[in-house]
Amino acid sequence: MSDKGTEGVVQSMYKPALDDQLPPETERRLRKSYLLKTDLHLLPPAFAMYFFSVIDRNNIGNAKVAGMDKYLGLQGEQFNWIVSAFFFTYIFCEVPSNLCLRRFGARFWLPSIALCWSILVGCMAAAKSYGALITVRVLMGVFEAGYVPGFIYVTSFWYTRKQQAPRIALFFSAGVFAGIWAGPLAARLQSIKGSLQGYQYIFIIEACITVVIAAVMLLVIQNYPETATFLTEEERAYALRMLAEDKVSSYRAAYHPRQVVKALSDWTVWGYAIIFWASATGGATQAIFGPTLIAAMGYTSTRAQILSAVPSACGFVSQLISMFLPRLYPRFSVWIMLFSGLACAFYAIIASVENIHVRFAFLCLSNFALSPNMPLVSVWMSNNVLGVTKKGVASACTVMFGGISGLIGAHIYRDKDSPQYRFGHIFVCVCNAVIFLVALSLNLYFRWENKRRDREDIDMDCSTLSEDAIDQMGDSRPDHRYTW
Repeated sequence: MSDKGTEGVVQSMYKPALDDQLPPETERRLRKSYLLKTDLHLLPPAFAMYFFSVIDRNNIGNAKVAGMDKYLGLQGEQFNWIVSAFFFTYIFCEVPSNLCLRRFGARFWLPSIALCWSILVGCMAAAKSYGALITVRVLMGVFEAGYVPGFIYVTSFWYTRKQQAPRIALFFSAGVFAGIWAGPLAARLQSIKGSLQGYQYIFIIEACITVVIAAVMLLVIQNYPETATFLTEEERAYALRMLAEDKVSSYRAAYHPRQVVKALSDWTVWGYAIIFWASATGGATQAIFGPTLIAAMGYTSTRAQILSAVPSACGFVSQLISMFLPRLYPRFSVWIMLFSGLACAFYAIIASVENIHVRFAFLCLSNFALSPNMPLVSVWMSNNVLGVTKKGVASACTVMFGGISGLIGAHIYRDKDSPQYRFGHIFVCVCNAVIFLVALSLNLYFRWENKRRDREDIDMDCSTLSEDAIDQMGDSRPDHRYTW
């Protein structure tokens, strides 16, 4: 595509923002002020909410260690089905939730679904039977389904693709950070002396914290840079130009049902989803069954809760590191293959050794290798999928497969396999082998497709096209090159 054609695309989208040529120092000042204001309004509440959404989702595992299963008389695999019940609705509500976010805006939608699931977490404290817990967990999945894909989708309106990478990595690190505190927090809450059982205090207090964060999010977060009240007109004009030059679509782009079909029929979207699923399988099982696996090594209930923070801390460190990896070497597939290969080897070692100290050490190392792939594949997908509607559906489909990981992962660490739990470790090992193969396939395809587009050298004048027409082209637009 010619320079003239590219300039036409941008001018047709945000012509007023391009008329003024700003001095370099002015551009740097505006970029710094825009990113600082946006980060402060978007990232702290989003980070805090994801932190507690992971705790709310997985505190069922802490409640078990605190004696919930014995108090309610759960038998056999009933606990595993309670865990997986959440994911039945979580899987199917990802795409509808992102479409609702598109309709109502992030400022209303994200705090609203957070308020609903936090109320349901509190209801788990009142559940007195297996059936009641199943029902509450099913309803929780409906509302929590939309948070992660919603955040990924929203960031695509506020940041360029390069700017997205560290922020999505930081966002996902909140989930691993939650794992550091979930065990010690649960240990403290279960020790409260009162009229309730220890595990009930875990549900009630953690639910109340989420309600407070939802209220803060409602006050702080805003929908789009075009309508943000915290930006000056100069900052807004610069931001819209910057985003347009990066081929970031405007929120004004219309909803296109055809893009829904394109997203669902694009095999690369499902490739990202499979990587996310396999990555989330290891992360979800570590979060839920970490205290159980450590307790099976011979530690007491309270000590197992506390020690479960160590593998999560290793994962948190690696997710922070992943924020900077694309800047060092901007090849997402290579990083994903590296970490999945390491995780595969580490889980094979855990499954094959008997020494509890070696198993615990490699449990920590495996969490280090598991954690970066979810943010890496999320940013990779967001970089490569263009078109407002298609990106929204692709974000939801990717995270939807993460729900499948919870559904399956709830049943791979079975009581009958205690204390070694060899079956579960081998399963996660195989999942990471799948990640490696899918990432390699996407790597080869994107390199081939980029070369094909270079060879064809399409020169298309887009200056007469409307913003809507450009958005409909999605990642098929001739000037787009895939990141591999």
